[in-house]
Amino acid sequence: MSAALLLLPSKFTEEELYAKICSLSYMGDLRMLLAEDRNKVKKIVLGQFELFRPMYKPFIEEYETKELLRRSLSGNTQPIISQDGGLLAAQSLVSSLPPMVRSQMGMKLGEKKVLCDSGRVIQEIVIGSKDKAAKCMQTILQRKVMVSSARQAVSGLLAAGGINATRYLGAKMSKA
Repeated sequence: MSAALLLLPSKFTEEELYAKICSLSYMGDLRMLLAEDRNKVKKIVLGQFELFRPMYKPFIEEYETKELLRRSLSGNTQPIISQDGGLLAAQSLVSSLPPMVRSQMGMKLGEKKVLCDSGRVIQEIVIGSKDKAAKCMQTILQRKVMVSSARQAVSGLLAAGGINATRYLGAKMSKA
């Protein structure tokens, strides 16, 4: 959720939120460049929209409580969601990312030591802007997914054999 919010603009719909969340696992996927349907994420979201709602409702409400999100009804059936695009909001989103992503972002963007209310000293990632943090995080996720998808592609090629893999790839490309 935090990663998707970093990548989304200040206003978006629920469908756009779910599409961004869903698209995270395809960022950098080599198969999306060649052999996958370009509308795959949209089809997943539209087909599973009513399952996304209860799954992500608690997170949306949590971010509303933290005053990072606001929902407003317009003439549409879906409310427009607005998010705070300031540095403090971006810092909050980055601090909610998985440790591996935060660690790599810290190496790229830099870190500073901050004293918490509890008296503990923590490392905080230096963020110049929400956009810079989003681009850094996106690059890290793309690389992670690319390595994984390359491994899967090579494993599939070896398991299926050259002829079967070529036929499969051809069928996927024509479908895409």
